[in-house]
Amino acid sequence: MKLINKLKNLPDSPGVYLMKNAKHKVIYVGKAKNLRHRVRSYFQRERGGRAYVEYLVRHVEDIDFVLTETEKEALILENNLIKQFKPKFNINLRDDKTFISIKLEVNAKFPSPKVVRQIENDGAMYFGPYASAKAVRETLRYIHDIVPIRKCPDTVFKKRMKPCLYYQIHKCLGPCCGLVDEVVYRELIDQVVLILKGKQDDLVKVLKQQMLEESKALRYEKAAKIRDRILAIEETVEKQKIHSMTFVDRDVFGYYLAGNEVWIEVMFIRSGNMEDIASYHFSVNHNAIEEIFRSFLNQFYSQTRFVPAEIIIPVESADSKLLEEWLTERKGKKIVVINPKRGDKVRLIEMAQKNAENAYRVSQTHGGDLALTLMTLKETLYLKQIPERIECFDISNISGKQAVGSMVTFEQGKPTKSRYKKFKIKTVGQIDDYAMMHEVLIRRYKRAVEEKDLPNLIIVDGGKGQMGVALKVFDELAIDNVDLVALAKGKKEISGLGEKAGEQIFVPHRSDPIVLAPSSPELLLLDKIRDEAHRFAVAYHRKLRRKEYYTSPLDEIPGIGIVRKKKLIRCFGSIEGIRSATIEQLVEIGKLPAKCATEIYQFFHKTESPTVKNTKQFE
Repeated sequence: MKLINKLKNLPDSPGVYLMKNAKHKVIYVGKAKNLRHRVRSYFQRERGGRAYVEYLVRHVEDIDFVLTETEKEALILENNLIKQFKPKFNINLRDDKTFISIKLEVNAKFPSPKVVRQIENDGAMYFGPYASAKAVRETLRYIHDIVPIRKCPDTVFKKRMKPCLYYQIHKCLGPCCGLVDEVVYRELIDQVVLILKGKQDDLVKVLKQQMLEESKALRYEKAAKIRDRILAIEETVEKQKIHSMTFVDRDVFGYYLAGNEVWIEVMFIRSGNMEDIASYHFSVNHNAIEEIFRSFLNQFYSQTRFVPAEIIIPVESADSKLLEEWLTERKGKKIVVINPKRGDKVRLIEMAQKNAENAYRVSQTHGGDLALTLMTLKETLYLKQIPERIECFDISNISGKQAVGSMVTFEQGKPTKSRYKKFKIKTVGQIDDYAMMHEVLIRRYKRAVEEKDLPNLIIVDGGKGQMGVALKVFDELAIDNVDLVALAKGKKEISGLGEKAGEQIFVPHRSDPIVLAPSSPELLLLDKIRDEAHRFAVAYHRKLRRKEYYTSPLDEIPGIGIVRKKKLIRCFGSIEGIRSATIEQLVEIGKLPAKCATEIYQFFHKTESPTVKNTKQFE
């Protein structure tokens, strides 16, 4: 009776309604232009076969509502209440930290691209979004390779006294030491903006004009450097290019329904280039796809993120005009939400739909189809047995220093972290990845043979060379009942979604590598295992490097903490620089008290007893 009375007295006003179950828990939040019409429509006998409404209504015992002045206010309030209550029958988008952007402070004196997660109204230019840090790293690596702007962060830039190595190799013009003026550096920033906007063709025109001017002025060396930059840009100008009629910024959405689950894919297109792609997965709870997209889009753009000029969706949305108005107000420019019926935009949607289906296939690889994937691996790679337990190895070092090895274990296609092992290289002191791999494999399998603890399959990263090392270990330890494969990157291929390296799989006694389809579940599983081994090795290597950095002879001197140690290294460059310094230099350059400077000097010169001249002047 309470619910019936509320339905009779609903106002003809915009607002938000909260449906609750018998336990008074919010199970659905919705917004309406007219609360009376919208809420009562759920309880009408003829609902046109809307099965998801029938299912929802069966759980509703009470309804509360909040009045708003406008439908736009209701839209914003709906998003906030969904985040607050996390209702069972709403999709709940939780990706506040998923996307990162590149920030360029164009109003700063000598700006450099930065990676940020929040877009602010601070006068800077923002580019993206990027769904992964890898995509950002590739973009910044390309920029720093093409344009000689500074690479160092602000903290280092402000304190640097002399140019770094990048200046010596002509990858930076040395703004830290006043070796380039603001006008020239501003031209470089304009070039960076063109790259980030995907306008490499315009940049090539600018550079060709500069090259011509340098050549006319007989500055042939500078002209040659500009020529090399032009060639580098032209080689990559087609990378990730989507051939569309216009070069507006777009977000393109696609979806794939499988049972009670939906996968939504977003392609971020900026100036005709595919910048990145992101995938989302939800339980639909009997919701219609139109309702799913309505709620998803509202939540997606309620986050602090870049808003493109066009939003292309695969279904009609009841809120498309409202969303256009709201986003146009936020952006300060006209935003359109389009559900295309023909033309190039339909083909973009088809591409997003295919990617959504592929995201579903990948998820199945890591779920119920793992047993089938392992069986297929056995047949495809000519293995002796099903690889129910896989051990994968990787090596990590810098110029042979702090060299480590890693081993990760996957059982039934899933990581078993309790079996992970890390190895600090003990017998190899130079750059020799093969010798390092040999040491790691011997140490691991000498004991494994004794304890009869061998896996079904061993994977090594590094192609034929590392496979030869592993086969040698097999001979030394008389291992003959374990399968072995080696992974290596092949030549890069250009596809519609960008440039991707083909994966080569080497197996013993076969001269040619096996190449699996890039999207095959078998290759995705192998890549996942190899990437996990690499991550584990790099993490251990970095840990040792940090430990080495923070360990020095200065630790043995009382009163020298981490802050003072960093300061001394920065001032004198190295431990040897500190060792060579006089007491007076330690006081003047290192800004140390005379007593502390004397202790440091005496520590490094224990056999000497120098006379300190007039130390009072330093106190």
